[in-house]
Amino acid sequence: MITAKTIFLPQIKRSLATEELLSPAEVFDHFRSEFEAVGISDAFATTMNNHPWALQRPIVESCRLTFSDYSSEEGSRAYIRTLALLLTAAARELKLPTLKIEFALAKGYYGTIGDRRPTTEELSRVRAYVQRLIDEDLPIQRTRLFAEEAIQYMEELGDVDTAALINDSGRYSVVLWELKGSYYYILHQVLSRTGQIHLFDLEPANDGFLIRVPDRSDPTTLAERELQPKLFKALDSQHRLITGLSVEDVTPLNLLIRSGRTTQMIQVAEAQQEKQIAAIASHIARLHRDKGVSAVLISGPSSSGKTTFSRRLTTQLLTHLIRPYPISLDDFYVNRAITPHNEAGQPDYESVYALDLPFLRETLKGLVRGEEMPMPRYDFTLGQRVMDSRNNLRLSEQDMIIIEGIHGLNPIILTDAVEASSYKIYVSALTAISYDKHNWLSTSDNRLLRRMVRDVKYRNKPPEETLSFWADVRAGEEKWVFPYQEEADVIFNSAMVYELGALRQQAELAISRVPEMSPVYPVAARLLRELRFFDPIPEELLPHGSLLREFIGGSSYRDW
Repeated sequence: MITAKTIFLPQIKRSLATEELLSPAEVFDHFRSEFEAVGISDAFATTMNNHPWALQRPIVESCRLTFSDYSSEEGSRAYIRTLALLLTAAARELKLPTLKIEFALAKGYYGTIGDRRPTTEELSRVRAYVQRLIDEDLPIQRTRLFAEEAIQYMEELGDVDTAALINDSGRYSVVLWELKGSYYYILHQVLSRTGQIHLFDLEPANDGFLIRVPDRSDPTTLAERELQPKLFKALDSQHRLITGLSVEDVTPLNLLIRSGRTTQMIQVAEAQQEKQIAAIASHIARLHRDKGVSAVLISGPSSSGKTTFSRRLTTQLLTHLIRPYPISLDDFYVNRAITPHNEAGQPDYESVYALDLPFLRETLKGLVRGEEMPMPRYDFTLGQRVMDSRNNLRLSEQDMIIIEGIHGLNPIILTDAVEASSYKIYVSALTAISYDKHNWLSTSDNRLLRRMVRDVKYRNKPPEETLSFWADVRAGEEKWVFPYQEEADVIFNSAMVYELGALRQQAELAISRVPEMSPVYPVAARLLRELRFFDPIPEELLPHGSLLREFIGGSSYRDW
C-alpha cells in the first residue's frame, strides 16, 4: 500500500506532496528549472534526511532532500565514480586486460591497463566506447543482490579483487549498479544517467593513462593538466612497496592482519620510511659539505606529518654531525589585528600574506650569511609576536636551519641568498592502497581522518568542527601549497600501508560524535563506511617513533 508523503526541498523552499514512488532524480527533474535558478545545475549527489541517498533509490516516506552538482565535493566525486564505472564497462566490452584506477594525479586520475603501457589505439577505443555510452544517455540502475550472487558474478567476470572485497565485507547483500544488463560494484553514489557525464578525456601518461575531468570552478572546461613527475615518482614508489608486500587492495591487507603478520608488516613499512629519511639526510649532508647548503625548507598540506618528519630528519642529520635548528613559519605571523581576511570576512591564516614577509626574508637571509639574528616567538593567546634576545641565533659551520610550514616552498618567502643555500622537501600522505580496481581511497580523506583524530586527542576540538573547516583548509592548500609541490628537490610520502587500520578505532569514536543533524554528517557517514572495510590494528603495535603517532598519540617526538 502506497501512502501519501511530503518531500521537502529546502534549497528551493518548496515541498511536494505525493503518493507516487519517486526517486530523487525524478524529483529533481520535476523542479529542475527552480534548482537551476538557485545555481544547482544538475543532480549528481543527494542526501535524504541528511543521509547519503542514491539518486535512483525510491523515496518511501516523508523526508528532506538536498542535491549537489559538480561544483560540490560530493557531486564531483559521484561524477568521477560514474566515469570509473563507464571505463570498467568499456574494458569489459573491449576484452582489455584489467583496467584499474590508481590515484589522483595532475588534476585528474591515473589509471593502468594490465601490466603494460596501453597503446594509443586502445585508449582511443576506450574513449570512443565511453562516449557512445554517454551519447545514448542510458539509465544507471541501483539493484541489490545476495552477497554470494554478487561474488559469483564478479568471479565469472574475472573481477577477483571485487569478489574478494564483497566477501570480506561480511554483508548479507550488497548494492550493485546496473548498466545495459551488467553489474558494477561502486562503493558510493553514482549518477542516474550516463548522459550526465558531459566532459572527459583520456591521455597516455607514464606507463598508464590520465583520466581528465572537468574543472570544479568551471565545469564546462577540463581541469588544466599539470605535469607532476616528482609526485608521480613518490606515488609509484609507494605502489611498488605495497605490491611487494602483496597488499595492493584492502582485502589482502586484512588477510595479512588476520594471519598474525601485522607486526612484520608494520616493521617493514616503518623501516622503508626510515630508509627514505636517512637517504634524504645523507644527500643533505653532502650538499652541506660540498655546496654550503644551510637551510632545509619543508612544506606540505594539513596532516601530512611535517612535524614528525622534520624531527626524524633532525635525528638523521645529527648522525652526520650537523646541528639542525627548527624554525616554524607560524612564529612569523603578523599581529592578529592586521591579519588579512578571506572572502567571507574571516581572518585568513592560510594566506602567505598572514606572514610578516619582509621580516621573514631578512631573518632567513641573515642566518644563511652567518649573521646573528633575533628569533621571534608568536604568542597565539595575545595574537602577536614576542621577541627575546635570549633567542638570538647565529649559524656556525656545523649548523643548519630547518624551516617548516605550509608556505615553505613558496618562492615569495625566499631571497636569492636563501634560495641558493636551501634544500626543499615536500611532505604529503600519498595513499596508494585501493579497495579494488575501481574503488580507490582518496588522499584527502586519509589526511582528514588523521586531522580529526589529532584534533580530538590534542586540541579538544569536536570532529564536527574539523569536518566543517576542512573545505576551507583544502581551498587554502589548492591556493598556497599544491602549486609549489613540484618545486621540491624531493617529495616524501608519509602514508603508511597499514594506517587506516591503525586510525580506525579512534576515528570511528570521533565520527560517531557527529550529530545526525549536522551539515557535515553526510561526509562523516561516508568516512565511516570507508573505514569499516579495514580491520583494526591495535595502536600498541606501532613504534613510538612512528609518524602516525603524531596523530594517534604516544609519539616519542612530541616533546622535543
